[in-house]
Amino acid sequence: MRVKIWKINKFLLHFSIQKINMSKIKELKTNPENCFNVVDFLELFSPEKKSKYTDTLLRLMRETKNLKEYIEESKKMITNEFPFIKIEDLNDFSDIQIMMMSRFIDSFFSYSDLRQWRQFCEYNERGLITQNDLTKYKTFEEVSNQLSIADMKLQSKTLEKEVIKLMDTDEWLVLRPLTYHSSKKYGSNTKWCTTTENNPEYFLKYSKKGVLIYCINKITGYKVASFYSLDKNDPEFSFWNQKDNRIDSLDTELTDEIRKLIQDTSKSKDAKTNRFLLSDDIREKEEIQLRKYNGEIKHMVEPIPMPVEMEEPRNEVREERSEMLENIRIRNEERAEREQMIFGTQQL
Repeated sequence: MRVKIWKINKFLLHFSIQKINMSKIKELKTNPENCFNVVDFLELFSPEKKSKYTDTLLRLMRETKNLKEYIEESKKMITNEFPFIKIEDLNDFSDIQIMMMSRFIDSFFSYSDLRQWRQFCEYNERGLITQNDLTKYKTFEEVSNQLSIADMKLQSKTLEKEVIKLMDTDEWLVLRPLTYHSSKKYGSNTKWCTTTENNPEYFLKYSKKGVLIYCINKITGYKVASFYSLDKNDPEFSFWNQKDNRIDSLDTELTDEIRKLIQDTSKSKDAKTNRFLLSDDIREKEEIQLRKYNGEIKHMVEPIPMPVEMEEPRNEVREERSEMLENIRIRNEERAEREQMIFGTQQL
């Protein structure tokens, strides 16, 4: 009898939650602040809001040159950037709505923010997010930090042989990533070049050149990376925030104990590069995994930042910078041409 009552109560609870969710969605969809009506906007351009002008303006808008091509390109872009969105989902929207979606994303979000948000939601549904009161979040950075904490919990056991832990307390994890895979996982949700997806070039460069250390706050998700070059001909001791901006160690949230640990580890007379510390068996496995990138490694847009004491960049960095500027110029020209094609003067 108790089992039956428990099952009935569970069903009623589930039904109540579903009903609350449906009510909330209805409220969000009908709230005027969340809705944009194209007709209401176009009426602003019609004298006395006469329908004949608004209707004609709508018709002219639908006749925009190459609109169909742009819509197809937008659909492809959205589904490529967000694999969880299917083309069938987009087919339910009109051409005008698709165009507005594309512009909406560009105006309010970044693609990485939305991808991280989706993963955050999935982790929260699995009970992996510590702070599950969604009303507490004010910025995407807070979301990213919580996502980092969840990622770290999931990966800590499987990556034990691919990192060297220098400190592991209730609050801080300080480690040296020895493989590209561990660098991506522990450096997830940062802009560090050593964590770039499908491009191990910079991780391998730094891991073979010196002491690379990641510091992670296990409570807040805050991250800082440090690098000390063991190449006497190319000295560097730098700290990097999550946005991959070079900062002073005193401007970080690191404790004095952690800063001393980093200094002692990096400047030890017996210091070895991260790559040197990798065991032979893990190295062999990683080299097999890295073969797929052979011949496909692309240069990053941003050049490796130079030590502040160097007045002039080295030749190779100067060449990378020139290539970066040329790529940006080409992308800007392509975007301008595409927008001119879509939004240029209409021929009536």
